[in-house]
Amino acid sequence: MYTGPSKSPLLPDDFEESPSPDFPDGDGDQEEPNSDSQNDNNSDVGQQNSNEDTNWRNAKNFMSRFASGSSSNHKRAVSSYVKAHGGARNAAKSAIGGVRSTAGFGQFLTNSSSQGVRKTLSQYQIEYEGRTAKDILADLINHLAPVPITKEDSVARKALIRTMEILYEKIDDENKDISTLDKIDKDLLNEMIPIQIESYIYERIINDLGSRIETKSSSPSDALSKENEIKEYINSKVETTLKDKDFSQINFSGSMNKDVENLYKQCYKVMEDML
Repeated sequence: MYTGPSKSPLLPDDFEESPSPDFPDGDGDQEEPNSDSQNDNNSDVGQQNSNEDTNWRNAKNFMSRFASGSSSNHKRAVSSYVKAHGGARNAAKSAIGGVRSTAGFGQFLTNSSSQGVRKTLSQYQIEYEGRTAKDILADLINHLAPVPITKEDSVARKALIRTMEILYEKIDDENKDISTLDKIDKDLLNEMIPIQIESYIYERIINDLGSRIETKSSSPSDALSKENEIKEYINSKVETTLKDKDFSQINFSGSMNKDVENLYKQCYKVMEDML
């Protein structure tokens, strides 16, 4: 069960730091820190940690109430979740895997639209001759979001897999080979980027708070229904926020793309404010 960002130190609780060998008694030329200032700093850090813990408790409580049926306000649950991340800006900034995979996916669609899918796949060193479009896209997933090591990697990969499934459904035809991917153009780019973003946002919240839905729902079908409500809500907010944007004007190059991060921030902001 996810409990929010970990604040635990890496050192064990019983660790005691030894005095410096140069100044065994703590003496030296360094000025002693002002005790009042030090106390103030500790107080500020403690207050910040307390606020973050409270925000995560709120997020979990609102999701639990929604899952159990004591509240129908899924908007409040999602809003509290964004606030628990420190607001829309911090939620977008910490969406490292989402930004990276969305930037990579956008770059693939942009390049395929402008120079052709064959040249693009060759640049990615993905074999395409005599292979099905489905197998090619599977290799592309591994290229853009390799086998995950961290939780964030896992969320990003899940989101990209879901996006690729939708892409395949949109371009699928009787050929089912590389020629199927020739359908990638600017219009498909503009359609797919919002899908990729909402897929990540949904997978992330389910990864963090999905256990609340599983444990508090009355049945598996009820849990699935609650997840679908959240998914549809996120879909609608991302779609409305990014409506009419021309993503062909965005430079997707670079793994930590600020333009892509800003897209995430806009979407998280709408959900945070429940607009």
